[in-house]
Amino acid sequence: MSQVSEESPMSISEHLAELANRLKVVVIALLVTSSVCFLPTNLGGFSDPLHSYQPIISILMQKIRRDFLPSGATLIASGLVDTVFVYMYLTILVGVVLSSPIIAYEIYAFVRPALYPHERKYILTFTGSFVGLFVIGLLMAYFLIIPITFKILIWFIISGGAVPFIGIRDFYNWILTLLLASGIFYTVPVFIVLLVQFGIIPAKFLTGKKKLTVYVALFIILNIITPDPTPITATIILIPFIGIFEVAALAARRIEKGRGGIAEKYTPTRIVACKFCGGNVSSSFCGVCGKSQV
Repeated sequence: MSQVSEESPMSISEHLAELANRLKVVVIALLVTSSVCFLPTNLGGFSDPLHSYQPIISILMQKIRRDFLPSGATLIASGLVDTVFVYMYLTILVGVVLSSPIIAYEIYAFVRPALYPHERKYILTFTGSFVGLFVIGLLMAYFLIIPITFKILIWFIISGGAVPFIGIRDFYNWILTLLLASGIFYTVPVFIVLLVQFGIIPAKFLTGKKKLTVYVALFIILNIITPDPTPITATIILIPFIGIFEVAALAARRIEKGRGGIAEKYTPTRIVACKFCGGNVSSSFCGVCGKSQV
């Protein structure tokens, strides 16, 4: 029996071991990139840490404060560990951003043994698209979504007759949550294209009424998770996303159309082994697990 994949099928224990190794690499990458945030900004931080130590992350915190704290608002620490919480949260986010290329590679490398040789050429495209869209999401949040959201929230505070004293934990928590959520949200089209490429969902799912249903569902979810009580922030997030989603849908349709020619290479001319379960395959779908082979 000939084997479609160049690599022999792996057992469940081998898959779990492979997953553990991939996760170990991701954790190490996060630890290394996050630790950069605690390096001192000057040499005095090494010789006299008690009085001169100022970590790099504190400079980033001060910049965020200058960029987003509305005029007339006061930032306060209502708890002893509030600032420590902010330090750790922001450090993790920076670590995720810096290690995002490694994370993307490890995700793709984990599924790589199940891919045909012609599918493996997409690894650079996947990694580049994932990182690029993640960064676009961060930039959208930093320069557009967060400033508008804070203006709306401060307006509600002032119009209600309250003084805008903002807790440091709430302030940075909302900012970092929106940054991370926006970054992840904008990578969704990459995974949708992969689902079409692997034959898990059809490209027609991304067209017509079904696509409109997806947009409506996303709009509702965004209104729930964003702090803005009005639909303005959700709309700002969704409009650019629709443009990216349309490009992804076009790419998905082209991939599915191209799969027709690829499928001929692996269909009824011979019996081959399923790249997922090892069962007999006499068409583009496995007769055992039912998964697409193209």
